[in-house]
Amino acid sequence: MPDDITSLDDLRYLHMLHEAGSLSHAARRFGASKATLSRALARLEEKAGMPLFDRLSTGLRLTQAGEQLLPAAQDVVQAGSRAEDILRSALEEPAGPLRIAASAMSAQHLVGPAIAEMSRRHPKVEVMVEITAAGPDPLEKDLDLVLRLDRPDTPHLIARRIVGSRFRLYGPAGAQARHDLTDPDAIGRMGRVVVAVPGSPATWAVKNGDGEHFVFDQRPIARVGDPTVALGILRAGAGVAFLPATFGEPRVDSGEFVRVLPGFEGEMAEIFATFPPKRASIPSVRAFIDILVSQAPRA
Repeated sequence: MPDDITSLDDLRYLHMLHEAGSLSHAARRFGASKATLSRALARLEEKAGMPLFDRLSTGLRLTQAGEQLLPAAQDVVQAGSRAEDILRSALEEPAGPLRIAASAMSAQHLVGPAIAEMSRRHPKVEVMVEITAAGPDPLEKDLDLVLRLDRPDTPHLIARRIVGSRFRLYGPAGAQARHDLTDPDAIGRMGRVVVAVPGSPATWAVKNGDGEHFVFDQRPIARVGDPTVALGILRAGAGVAFLPATFGEPRVDSGEFVRVLPGFEGEMAEIFATFPPKRASIPSVRAFIDILVSQAPRA
């Protein structure tokens, strides 16, 4: 390649550095070596004749020159993504990379078993999973599929319901020896652990088949951004959590947790697979969603 032509790969690496904020984070997130990223940045800065990033103690920040170059880097990434989608859509057999984002709990209970089945049926697919409880926009993050609690309100995404189950109250194993788990007042004193993610209520309203209902809105002992943290608190012997039954009941069956206020349930919790419309034509995406739906536990 002539020296006066900027490598498209170098622009792609610039975009990775901007997205991740540091060499180390970019290497871990995108699977590129730090040496490759560093050399690409050095080549671009040599051609620009000036720094493209400020090196801060907190990471990398684009300079004015870097900001001017970023749109070109974004165009390269988007063009590459479109080309990859076209090629993957043309394949009859699922193959190639499949990028997924899910919470740690959904990844364990839903994505993990689906990947195992995917590997048996379609061994040419390479699944990459990003753990996040935020439910990111798959278009913004260049993801094929995002599992999230609750249906997204963005009209440009397709949402397919994977599983639905009621919220229920759960406490640590052995809690019945210290508390009356049928007494709402006693439960309120156990300490609420609120899972602060979209689709998970901060105020817990439960009712039984007779229409009897209770509301728990006491100040929580903790607000956590991922349900797995709530599980850790309960495992340590403290608190009450409000979880979808599809996640909570297996832990009751194993003896790890106990039902709190048995017979009472909250609103329906629904987990959706969301994806951009163009990804629906990719065989690996269609195959993985079908596996998710067929294997999703019911509770």
